Amino acid sequence: MSLRLLTVALVATLALAGCSGGGSAGESDDWRFGDAAEQGGADAPPDPPTIEPPTGAPVDPAQFPDAYTGNAFATPTGNIICWIDEAADQWGCLIKQRTYAEPAGAEDCLQSFGNGFSSVQGSALMPLCRGGVIAAAETGGGAVLPYGQAITVGDVTCGSEEDGVTCLDQSSGHGLFLSRAAYAVS
Repeated sequence: MSLRLLTVALVATLALAGCSGGGSAGESDDWRFGDAAEQGGADAPPDPPTIEPPTGAPVDPAQFPDAYTGNAFATPTGNIICWIDEAADQWGCLIKQRTYAEPAGAEDCLQSFGNGFSSVQGSALMPLCRGGVIAAAETGGGAVLPYGQAITVGDVTCGSEEDGVTCLDQSSGHGLFLSRAAYAVS
């Protein structure tokens, strides 16, 4: 095998290995890492994905009270649970069953990776580190947000669709898409 052919094979193997993460199809697990050349230079950070505002029929947040946080809901399957705590200025979602790999940063959790993401005070979403219950929906209580509906509490809107949940903080622009097979954060 020639050196040139060996180099091409090595580059192709590395490129394929970089595409085999657990995030969205064709994306790595963490959008913060990528090919710097594609992103405009060696020092330029990649642009985060755009999370579109959730659509769906609005619901009254008063129908979604939670004993642990201000408002919370589960999807109809119960696999995804989200909370919006306006008083504490935090929100996030967790997932019970997923097929994607742990995101970058989950290894830094002191207790355990909580299979989700959270935002505090308008910050970027980070892997959810936790050791206890976050919302009543985790223990079988709490309200269900039907597919095609959206809840807004303060600046955060979350929409439930058959393909997953999308949440967006209008004040900070940070958003999350979460499904059994993939996630995206911005």
